[in-house]
Amino acid sequence: MHKYVIEAIGTFFIAIAIGLSGNALAIGLMLSAMIYGGIHVSGAHYNPAVSFAFFIKRKINLNTFIGYFLSQSLGAFAAAGIILFLSKQVYFVEPPISTDIYQQGAVELLLSLVLIFSYLNIASAKILPSNRTYGLILGLIFAGLIYLGEPISGGVYNPALSIGYAIVDYLAIQGESYKFIPLYTLAPFAGGVLAAFLYQYLDD
Repeated sequence: MHKYVIEAIGTFFIAIAIGLSGNALAIGLMLSAMIYGGIHVSGAHYNPAVSFAFFIKRKINLNTFIGYFLSQSLGAFAAAGIILFLSKQVYFVEPPISTDIYQQGAVELLLSLVLIFSYLNIASAKILPSNRTYGLILGLIFAGLIYLGEPISGGVYNPALSIGYAIVDYLAIQGESYKFIPLYTLAPFAGGVLAAFLYQYLDD
Protein backbone atom coordinates (compact mmCIF):
# COMPACT_ATOMS: atom_id res chain seq x y z
CA MET A 1 0.00 0.00 0.00
CA HIS A 2 2.89 2.37 0.76
CA LYS A 3 4.00 2.42 -2.88
CA TYR A 4 0.58 3.59 -4.06
CA VAL A 5 0.47 6.30 -1.41
CA ILE A 6 3.88 7.68 -2.38
CA GLU A 7 2.96 7.62 -6.08
CA ALA A 8 -0.13 9.70 -5.29
CA ILE A 9 1.83 12.10 -3.05
CA GLY A 10 4.67 12.56 -5.53
CA THR A 11 2.32 13.21 -8.45
CA PHE A 12 0.32 15.59 -6.24
CA PHE A 13 3.30 17.82 -5.50
CA ILE A 14 4.57 17.77 -9.08
CA ALA A 15 1.10 18.79 -10.27
CA ILE A 16 1.03 21.53 -7.63
CA ALA A 17 4.39 22.86 -8.85
CA ILE A 18 3.16 22.93 -12.43
CA GLY A 19 -0.15 24.61 -11.62
CA LEU A 20 1.17 27.23 -9.21
CA SER A 21 4.49 28.17 -10.81
CA GLY A 22 4.65 27.05 -14.42
CA ASN A 23 8.42 27.42 -14.05
CA ALA A 24 10.28 24.51 -15.64
CA LEU A 25 13.18 24.60 -13.18
CA ALA A 26 10.87 24.68 -10.16
CA ILE A 27 8.92 21.75 -11.59
CA GLY A 28 12.10 19.80 -12.26
CA LEU A 29 13.40 20.41 -8.74
CA MET A 30 10.08 19.28 -7.29
CA LEU A 31 10.42 16.06 -9.28
CA SER A 32 13.93 15.67 -7.88
CA ALA A 33 12.64 16.09 -4.33
CA MET A 34 9.90 13.54 -4.86
CA ILE A 35 12.33 11.06 -6.45
CA TYR A 36 14.59 11.21 -3.41
CA GLY A 37 11.55 10.80 -1.18
CA GLY A 38 10.02 7.86 -3.01
CA ILE A 39 12.44 5.86 -5.14
CA HIS A 40 13.13 3.38 -2.35
CA VAL A 41 9.36 2.85 -1.84
CA SER A 42 7.79 2.72 -5.29
CA GLY A 43 10.49 3.55 -7.81
CA ALA A 44 9.23 7.16 -7.88
CA HIS A 45 7.51 6.99 -11.26
CA TYR A 46 4.81 9.66 -10.75
CA ASN A 47 3.83 9.16 -14.38
CA PRO A 48 1.74 6.34 -15.93
CA ALA A 49 3.89 6.37 -19.08
CA VAL A 50 6.97 5.69 -16.96
CA SER A 51 5.13 2.95 -15.09
CA PHE A 52 4.01 1.41 -18.38
CA ALA A 53 7.60 1.22 -19.59
CA PHE A 54 8.57 -0.53 -16.36
CA PHE A 55 5.62 -2.90 -16.88
CA ILE A 56 6.84 -3.72 -20.38
CA LYS A 57 10.28 -4.35 -18.92
CA ARG A 58 8.64 -6.66 -16.35
CA LYS A 59 9.93 -4.57 -13.49
CA ILE A 60 6.35 -4.27 -12.18
CA ASN A 61 3.29 -6.46 -12.78
CA LEU A 62 -0.07 -5.50 -14.30
CA ASN A 63 -1.81 -5.00 -10.96
CA THR A 64 0.95 -2.69 -9.79
CA PHE A 65 0.80 -0.72 -13.02
CA ILE A 66 -2.97 -0.25 -12.68
CA GLY A 67 -2.55 0.75 -9.04
CA TYR A 68 0.15 3.26 -9.96
CA PHE A 69 -1.98 4.72 -12.78
CA LEU A 70 -4.95 5.21 -10.44
CA SER A 71 -2.79 6.61 -7.64
CA GLN A 72 -1.00 9.03 -9.94
CA SER A 73 -4.27 10.24 -11.47
CA LEU A 74 -5.80 10.67 -8.01
CA GLY A 75 -2.78 12.69 -6.90
CA ALA A 76 -3.08 14.99 -9.92
CA PHE A 77 -6.84 15.35 -9.34
CA ALA A 78 -6.29 16.34 -5.71
CA ALA A 79 -3.60 18.83 -6.76
CA ALA A 80 -5.95 20.43 -9.29
CA GLY A 81 -8.49 20.90 -6.51
CA ILE A 82 -5.91 22.52 -4.24
CA ILE A 83 -4.77 24.80 -7.06
CA LEU A 84 -8.37 25.91 -7.54
CA PHE A 85 -8.70 26.56 -3.81
CA LEU A 86 -5.45 28.54 -3.56
CA SER A 87 -5.65 30.55 -6.78
CA LYS A 88 -9.42 30.72 -7.32
CA GLN A 89 -8.74 29.64 -10.87
CA VAL A 90 -9.02 26.31 -12.65
CA TYR A 91 -5.73 25.05 -14.00
CA PHE A 92 -5.64 22.78 -17.03
CA VAL A 93 -3.24 21.86 -19.81
CA GLU A 94 -3.80 22.45 -23.50
CA PRO A 95 -1.53 22.70 -26.53
CA PRO A 96 -0.71 26.04 -28.17
CA ILE A 97 -3.05 27.05 -30.99
CA SER A 98 -0.01 27.88 -33.12
CA THR A 99 0.77 24.18 -33.69
CA ASP A 100 -1.25 21.29 -35.06
CA ILE A 101 -2.06 17.89 -33.59
CA TYR A 102 0.70 16.16 -35.56
CA GLN A 103 3.40 18.50 -34.27
CA GLN A 104 2.02 18.30 -30.74
CA GLY A 105 1.82 14.51 -30.79
CA ALA A 106 5.31 14.16 -32.23
CA VAL A 107 6.84 16.34 -29.52
CA GLU A 108 4.96 14.61 -26.70
CA LEU A 109 6.04 11.22 -28.03
CA LEU A 110 9.69 12.04 -28.73
CA LEU A 111 10.37 13.96 -25.53
CA SER A 112 8.48 11.39 -23.44
CA LEU A 113 10.80 8.81 -25.00
CA VAL A 114 13.82 10.82 -23.82
CA LEU A 115 12.40 11.23 -20.31
CA ILE A 116 11.43 7.59 -19.89
CA PHE A 117 14.62 6.26 -21.49
CA SER A 118 16.51 8.34 -18.93
CA TYR A 119 14.39 6.88 -16.14
CA LEU A 120 15.05 3.33 -17.31
CA ASN A 121 18.78 3.85 -17.59
CA ILE A 122 19.16 5.59 -14.24
CA ALA A 123 16.69 3.57 -12.18
CA SER A 124 17.86 0.26 -13.62
CA ALA A 125 21.56 0.99 -13.19
CA LYS A 126 23.46 -1.30 -10.87
CA ILE A 127 25.30 1.70 -9.43
CA LEU A 128 22.06 3.36 -8.29
CA PRO A 129 22.61 2.76 -4.54
CA SER A 130 25.92 4.63 -4.71
CA ASN A 131 24.73 7.32 -7.12
CA ARG A 132 23.40 10.26 -5.10
CA THR A 133 22.82 12.57 -8.07
CA TYR A 134 20.17 10.53 -9.92
CA GLY A 135 17.24 12.54 -8.54
CA LEU A 136 18.78 15.87 -9.49
CA ILE A 137 19.70 14.57 -12.94
CA LEU A 138 16.17 13.35 -13.70
CA GLY A 139 14.71 16.60 -12.40
CA LEU A 140 16.96 18.69 -14.62
CA ILE A 141 16.21 16.47 -17.61
CA PHE A 142 12.50 16.99 -17.01
CA ALA A 143 12.99 20.75 -16.71
CA GLY A 144 14.92 20.83 -19.96
CA LEU A 145 12.26 18.83 -21.77
CA ILE A 146 9.57 21.22 -20.56
CA TYR A 147 11.55 24.15 -21.97
CA LEU A 148 11.90 22.32 -25.28
CA GLY A 149 8.36 21.10 -25.72
CA GLU A 150 6.19 23.75 -24.09
CA PRO A 151 6.02 26.07 -27.14
CA ILE A 152 4.84 23.21 -29.36
CA SER A 153 2.77 20.81 -27.25
CA GLY A 154 2.57 22.31 -23.78
CA GLY A 155 5.30 19.97 -22.54
CA VAL A 156 3.20 17.63 -20.38
CA TYR A 157 4.60 14.09 -20.97
CA ASN A 158 2.34 12.70 -18.24
CA PRO A 159 -1.16 11.22 -18.77
CA ALA A 160 -2.08 11.49 -15.07
CA LEU A 161 -1.63 15.27 -15.08
CA SER A 162 -3.92 15.76 -18.06
CA ILE A 163 -6.57 13.48 -16.57
CA GLY A 164 -6.49 14.99 -13.09
CA TYR A 165 -6.54 18.59 -14.27
CA ALA A 166 -9.27 17.92 -16.84
CA ILE A 167 -11.63 16.30 -14.33
CA VAL A 168 -11.49 19.31 -12.01
CA ASP A 169 -11.78 21.66 -14.99
CA TYR A 170 -14.96 19.90 -16.08
CA LEU A 171 -16.46 19.61 -12.60
CA ALA A 172 -15.73 23.24 -11.72
CA ILE A 173 -16.64 25.12 -14.88
CA GLN A 174 -17.66 22.46 -17.42
CA GLY A 175 -14.37 23.13 -19.15
CA GLU A 176 -13.38 21.20 -22.23
CA SER A 177 -9.75 20.41 -21.56
CA TYR A 178 -10.75 16.73 -21.48
CA LYS A 179 -10.53 16.95 -25.30
CA PHE A 180 -6.76 16.98 -24.97
CA ILE A 181 -6.55 13.83 -22.83
CA PRO A 182 -5.95 11.57 -25.89
CA LEU A 183 -2.97 13.71 -26.97
CA TYR A 184 -1.43 13.76 -23.51
CA THR A 185 -2.13 10.07 -22.94
CA LEU A 186 -1.48 8.23 -26.19
CA ALA A 187 1.70 10.08 -27.17
CA PRO A 188 3.51 9.63 -23.81
CA PHE A 189 2.47 5.97 -23.66
CA ALA A 190 3.84 5.46 -27.17
CA GLY A 191 7.03 7.19 -26.09
CA GLY A 192 7.23 4.85 -23.11
CA VAL A 193 6.85 1.78 -25.32
CA LEU A 194 9.60 2.99 -27.65
CA ALA A 195 11.84 3.82 -24.69
CA ALA A 196 11.38 0.33 -23.25
CA PHE A 197 12.23 -1.36 -26.54
CA LEU A 198 15.19 0.95 -27.15
CA TYR A 199 16.50 0.21 -23.67
CA GLN A 200 16.05 -3.52 -24.25
CA TYR A 201 17.83 -3.35 -27.61
CA LEU A 202 20.81 -1.43 -26.25
CA ASP A 203 21.00 -3.53 -23.08
CA ASP A 204 21.32 -6.85 -24.92
